[in-house]
Amino acid sequence: MTDDANRSAPFLAANGARDVELTATDATVPAMNGEGPAPDADVRRKNIKAMFAFQLFISLAWGTAMGPIFDKYLYLLGSGLARGPMLFPVNRANSLVGVAESVSGITSLIAAIPVGYVVDRRPDQRAHLLRLSTGIALLAVICGIVVVATDEMIVVFAMLICFGLFMELASSASEAIFADSIPAGERAALFVTKSVISTVGAACGPGIAAVGLALLGDKWEPYQIKIIMVLGLLLMLPTILPLFIFHDPKLSPVANGVNGASPESRQSTEDAESAQSSPISRARLKCLNSKHVPFILALSDFITCIGAGMTVKFFNLFFIQDEHFSPVAISLLQTAYPLVIAGFMKITERLAKPLGRPQASLTFFSLNVLCLLLMAEVRWLPALLLVFLVRGGMANSTYPIDRSILMDFTPSSQRGMWNAVSSLTSMTWSGSAFLGGVLSDARDYRYTFLITALVYASACLVYLPLLYLVPRKEKEAANASVS
Repeated sequence: MTDDANRSAPFLAANGARDVELTATDATVPAMNGEGPAPDADVRRKNIKAMFAFQLFISLAWGTAMGPIFDKYLYLLGSGLARGPMLFPVNRANSLVGVAESVSGITSLIAAIPVGYVVDRRPDQRAHLLRLSTGIALLAVICGIVVVATDEMIVVFAMLICFGLFMELASSASEAIFADSIPAGERAALFVTKSVISTVGAACGPGIAAVGLALLGDKWEPYQIKIIMVLGLLLMLPTILPLFIFHDPKLSPVANGVNGASPESRQSTEDAESAQSSPISRARLKCLNSKHVPFILALSDFITCIGAGMTVKFFNLFFIQDEHFSPVAISLLQTAYPLVIAGFMKITERLAKPLGRPQASLTFFSLNVLCLLLMAEVRWLPALLLVFLVRGGMANSTYPIDRSILMDFTPSSQRGMWNAVSSLTSMTWSGSAFLGGVLSDARDYRYTFLITALVYASACLVYLPLLYLVPRKEKEAANASVS
């Protein structure tokens, strides 16, 4: 469960992730430097490093160009700056922010299933798909430059569609390669490291924007906003370079089963575990078993996204409009926000070892519900900021833990499909953003906080069965997913 639409290797050791031994197979793949075949273990290590680099660069660029600066730009467009056909009520600025987010969501909805199908159908062509996605990224950057020059709404939507297609294809294929490059039972640490790197990049983006805005005068003038947007769009260009480093790892015959088990080996494992009467093999909850873990995660995320869309997209505008934050102030807040999330991710990872991954995830996300209720009532700004940062850290620190659970309980041949399911839930986030904009215009931002808290509480109830279905120890979870 996470409330950011998330939902980004030299940093491996620096972030405390343990070194992972990647077992080489006899097969080889083409070397990345053209000097002959490279051992598969080397390809897997390079894939991990490429994923870290991609997450850092895309988060940095996105945080600069499409962070609070872009939210305010959309608000200005909705207040009369926009040109061209108007697809929203005049002078209803919050509604435009929701409409823009819905465009991204509809793009994900349309693209998710075909992208997931292609990623699963040809697991040996995922790296090629990443290279194809770079052309879409370049088109999105060009559209962004045109948007800054013209303020045309049609071009704004074209940019959002192109970015949506790029992120859908690049994230689905890279995530599948990344998961295939890590042995089962060892994913949690590297998934946390990946998310920490992504959040650090997301913090640096608004930090760059803050410096630029301070130099430009720290006013909400359109030309200042546009200069920072152009800077962020140009930072998108080096983002595509790591995508050329990815190569498809050579999967052994057992890699198409859950956690590296073929159908035959799964049956033999089931027989062996049944004979031993292992508690793991008997993990049942009424009619639920380990096969239902991905479905429970997806349903919980779906409900979470309904609540998140109504609130998360409007946090920046809440502080800008209601608390009168300046451009530098909101950029500095959005610099601190991801850093707090990164810190909480490491705390969640450490707590997950003795408590269990679902136990740690549910504990932090439940506390986030209480923080939302406080945000709806607290008026003193220092206390409000503290609650906001702690809430964000708790709510978003659970993402890498839940992703590692999902990858442990899905075979390589279905990872594209489950990434598509994640995108479909993100579409819900985008669709409810439109509702959040309407509610914010009709009532206020704090009213949406209360509604989101209730929706989040429902997601926690759906998540509860995982406390029993997923073993506390990650190594045991790998065995449980086989059975």
